[in-house]
Amino acid sequence: MKKLLVLVLIITQFDTLACDICGCANGSAFVGLTPRAGTQFIGLRYRHRTYDSHLNSVLLQTRETYQTVELWGRFYPVKKVQVMVFLPYNSNHQVLKNSGAESLKNGLGDAIILGHVNVFNTFMDTTNTSHIYQSLMIGGGVKLATGKFEYGYEDEINPNFQLGTGSTDFLLSAIHTIKVHDWGLNTEIGGRISTRSNDKYRFGNRINGSLTAFYSKNWGVFSIMPNAGVLMDYGFRDIKEGQRNSQTGGFAALANTGLEMYYSRFNVGFSYRLPVYQNLGEGELKSLPQWGVNLTVNF
Repeated sequence: MKKLLVLVLIITQFDTLACDICGCANGSAFVGLTPRAGTQFIGLRYRHRTYDSHLNSVLLQTRETYQTVELWGRFYPVKKVQVMVFLPYNSNHQVLKNSGAESLKNGLGDAIILGHVNVFNTFMDTTNTSHIYQSLMIGGGVKLATGKFEYGYEDEINPNFQLGTGSTDFLLSAIHTIKVHDWGLNTEIGGRISTRSNDKYRFGNRINGSLTAFYSKNWGVFSIMPNAGVLMDYGFRDIKEGQRNSQTGGFAALANTGLEMYYSRFNVGFSYRLPVYQNLGEGELKSLPQWGVNLTVNF
């Protein structure tokens, strides 16, 4: 059986930023790698993101750090259909640069269920002698309101510094992968359709995409896959108490590089993202380098 390492778009969240002008909060795209095609797996991922916000205010400038530990898995309930499940635990930390005052939130984030239908896939064709393989998957899913969202209640006045969005949102995804010998290219596009969090806030819809080149090499039960590409994300403005929030939304492009290593049923991976262009929150928000690690077991 051919063993191929296939890239897959994972719609999940750049879990919460920490200011009212941070328009890329709560539900941006996250692109990851999955283990060998056709196998079920379960695993853990850790993601670390840092942002500077309120850049033009001496009193309100902040540094926000967001850490997520996520249980995730892929399952095949029927042939040609894959279902992915994500259950994150978030730790959000904010420091006000002027005074040193700190805020911290820990807890369960918004769970995600994402499904894809395999429209066509030549990776599993054992009669293919051309060494050119392609696959196309189309699907969608739902983001559940399992994370706490308290904006508008008591002293909670910040809609972004939350563990979840407070809304049930709908996800769309299309993934195309082509591989020639040991080299491949993955093209992905997706989006999120948001619903209202409560009577005071609604996060904007999002469109995202990526282009990633990869190289895969096998030595028996051991494989490696270095990869590099670019991720792009566009967010529409949020609606705050019935009005468009002008200091939300925006566009960001990030260069991405990573390495996946496979041994028998086990996979360990590392990824690093560097912002190359961004215009977020009308220039009041700056995304800093981000990184993550993952561990999965196939079964």
